[in-house]
Amino acid sequence: MADDGSVTVAHAFGETRVPAPPTRVVSAGLTGADDLLGLGVVPVAVTDWFGGEPFGVWPWARKQLGDAKPEVLDLTDGVQVARIAALRPDLIVATNAGLDQDTYTELSAIAPTIPQSGQDAFFEPWRDQAGAIGEAVFHHEDMQSQIAGIDAAFGTIRESHPEFADTRVLLLGGTLQPDGAAVLGPTWRREFLTEMGLTVADTDGPLIARDRMAAVLGDADVLIWATESDDEQAALLADPVVARRAGRNVFTGRELAAAIAYASVLSWPVVAARLPTMIKTALG
Repeated sequence: MADDGSVTVAHAFGETRVPAPPTRVVSAGLTGADDLLGLGVVPVAVTDWFGGEPFGVWPWARKQLGDAKPEVLDLTDGVQVARIAALRPDLIVATNAGLDQDTYTELSAIAPTIPQSGQDAFFEPWRDQAGAIGEAVFHHEDMQSQIAGIDAAFGTIRESHPEFADTRVLLLGGTLQPDGAAVLGPTWRREFLTEMGLTVADTDGPLIARDRMAAVLGDADVLIWATESDDEQAALLADPVVARRAGRNVFTGRELAAAIAYASVLSWPVVAARLPTMIKTALG
């Protein structure tokens, strides 16, 4: 914090100065609302991603939302600049919003704007996003404490499950692609598995081609499929290569799949609480 009480956040387009703790924050990106709510900052607008959840907020963040009814924005056709301006924000959190220079300039004319930290316009490493948001809303220490708590939770899982040290896993999409199985990425999204003591099997790219599926999937001890419905699970089990693994398949279900996708300070505890037991069961 500067002598005048402001904070300055560095990002992909330079720096943004936030003069005072904001009171009307717009979450213009796909997952930033979780980080805000985790700090007790209830945004006046949330950007819906997927799932059709009330006010774009998943169950793990409902308590933090309380009785608030934020405006729900949509990124389908890009950032809704005019709608954001009408909300009269004093801070726009646009991490994970895919901003380019022109859109950043437009938003900055409305209020101090926090875009992505680096080159990843979408889905930059979760700690980078969380840290930038914590800084921008004057809760740096609180956010760093929450990040450390999540790291500690995954470390505790590693210590509690020594059998994970010899377990090779894959984190895969909940549906098969026409040409193979998709590996959930980017790479940082799978790091929580190694923090839990597991080994992520090598796939040599983001797609396991159909002609390599039997060999690559067979090399893993546990396959974690980010399924969102029973129908997706059934479709996977109808594939002979997947069915061959029998009990070594873990099917996440809707909320756990979303928690992995959101990768936020509020969703990671859901992953830490549920996934280890599912992996242990699959190992027998």
